[in-house]
Amino acid sequence: MNTWMDTREKVFAYIREHHMLQAGDRVVAGVSGGADSVCLLFLLLEWQKEVPTDIAVVHVDHGIRAEAGEDARYVEQLCEERGIPFFLTRAEVRNRARMEKISEEEAGRRTRYEAFEKAAKEWGATKIAVAHNSNDRSETQLFHLFRGSGIRGLASIMPVRDRIIRPLLCLERWEIEKFLQQRGIVYCKDATNEEDDYTRNRIRHHILPYAEENIVKGCVAHMNQTAELLAETEEYLELQTAEAVKRCIRSIKAPGSALQPDVSSQGQPERGDLYCCGVFSVVASCDP
Repeated sequence: MNTWMDTREKVFAYIREHHMLQAGDRVVAGVSGGADSVCLLFLLLEWQKEVPTDIAVVHVDHGIRAEAGEDARYVEQLCEERGIPFFLTRAEVRNRARMEKISEEEAGRRTRYEAFEKAAKEWGATKIAVAHNSNDRSETQLFHLFRGSGIRGLASIMPVRDRIIRPLLCLERWEIEKFLQQRGIVYCKDATNEEDDYTRNRIRHHILPYAEENIVKGCVAHMNQTAELLAETEEYLELQTAEAVKRCIRSIKAPGSALQPDVSSQGQPERGDLYCCGVFSVVASCDP
């Protein structure tokens, strides 16, 4: 039987695997009050028992739902009871979407990350923790696939990006809900998550369940394994590209190099010209 302690250890192992947190980190956590983010907060508090870590919480009221104020009060109460610094941002996401000619989803995402960065700067945070899970990663992967994407897009949501960390990316939604149930932790429910107004919701409600029931069991886990492999591939290619660029530069700068451009009768070469020369030389000198 999967217990909340199993979930705890699974997340801790994932944090260590991806070097998300170290002793002394100051972490700003985005907490909406929903199951995912409440689970994130309580698992960070568990981590804090073992590794010295400071935690603050950011809550964003998007100005869309009438009951959003209740969510904010619930999160603030969680923080007050545990002595956690609490930052509240109120925004008008629909107005922003209209002004910037973007979707409400994108407007909300931009608003949240701006709030996280602002609180992190004010509080001196070293990390920003958000509560994406394995299902979110699969939904994003499918969305990118349908739209057309390369390796980076198909790797979907990354465990770590700069100082943003996603400790719950190793958990499926049912594991999160079971953790909260076993701990007796209540959370808020966002009615908009049950609607089909947003593209991700349609993937969540119709495509992934159909794949799970009619194509292959465990499709979310399988898709996340693929995303991890693609993320590793992308990281490897980035490292190899960076090394190739260094070799290009060294070759171009080498005294007497045939790659040194003849500028005696021409103007100063463009940086792109030098880069192309270096790339072609590296490619030509590589073993097949």
